[in-house]
Formats: sequence, C-alpha cells, structure tokens
Amino acid sequence: MTGRKKRITALAAAMGILVTVQGIAAYQSAFDAAENIIRAGSNTTEIGEEFPSPTPIVPDKNTDITKKIWVTNREQGAEGMSVDCFVRVSLEYSNSDIGRAVTMKGLNTTDWVYSDDGFFYYKNVLKEGESTRPLCTGFMVEAGKIEKTYWEELKDFQIQVYEESVEAKPYESYQAAWAAYEKQG
Repeated sequence: MTGRKKRITALAAAMGILVTVQGIAAYQSAFDAAENIIRAGSNTTEIGEEFPSPTPIVPDKNTDITKKIWVTNREQGAEGMSVDCFVRVSLEYSNSDIGRAVTMKGLNTTDWVYSDDGFFYYKNVLKEGESTRPLCTGFMVEAGKIEKTYWEELKDFQIQVYEESVEAKPYESYQAAWAAYEKQG
C-alpha cells in the first residue's frame, strides 16, 4: 500500500471513530421528560350513624334503641381519586353478657347479607361519594335476658361498629373481592 492510500485509510478510520463516538455521546445524553398523569386511587370509607340521643337502658324494662348504620365511600376531590369498593361491617358490644340480650331491628336483608365470619356484607358496589343503604334501624335490649349482676354496667353499655372496604375492580361480586382479600392475608 502506498503512503497516500495509508493516509486516506487512516483518515477514513479516524472519521469513522469520530462519528461513532459523537453518535454514542448524543444517544447517551438525549432525554425527554413527561409528566405522569396516572394517579393511584384509594378507598376512604367511613361509618355513618344516626343515633339521636343515647337511650338509657333500664334494667327491668325492654329498651328500644334507635341507631341507623351505614358506610360512605368519601369523595377525594381534586387531590385524589376514590375507587369503587365493597364494604363489610361487624358489630361488637362493650359487654358480651349484656350483648346476648340485644337483637337488631329493621335488618336490611335486601342489600346486606350476614356471614358466619361475623360480618355483614354489602352486596352492591359502593361508588365514590355514595353511601350504603342502612344496615338496620335500631336495636332492642331485652331486660329478661340480662342477669342482675350486669345491671350496674348497663349505663356504660355500647354497641360498637367496625367496617372494612376493599377495591371492587376487577371483581364481579362482593364474594370474589373479599375472597381475594382474605387469600392475601
């Protein structure tokens, strides 16, 4: 190879290397920014109760207690997005011995179903800003079922409401949603 051909080959190789290095540098320094418009949703539910005024429980008389119970899937507004959900409610009594004398009145069996796990399940999807139909209209405390040893504790007796919610999608029913939730444990 002559001197001239060697110089042309060396010049071509140098230009090739230069173009390759510039291409790699340009590729590695190129970027683009995009604002993420996807937001995570949440389900924020709360218990609602219509409990006009505490009815004193008299030891020797049946006591009728007005207490409507429902759950609301709160709206998140501009800050976030609420998701559709399924809800379940359980009831506990501050004294289980007195609790045996309590019966639920006006139980809504159209929209709610009781399960042997101790929860009442709302059958319908609860959308953002919506509330369930009331679980019940009140309670009856039957005096004849309360032992005299618990009469003093009647003044402090409480019916406690607990609720949970789970996202409705992608499930077709409340049973499927809660089964998946329980499986996750």
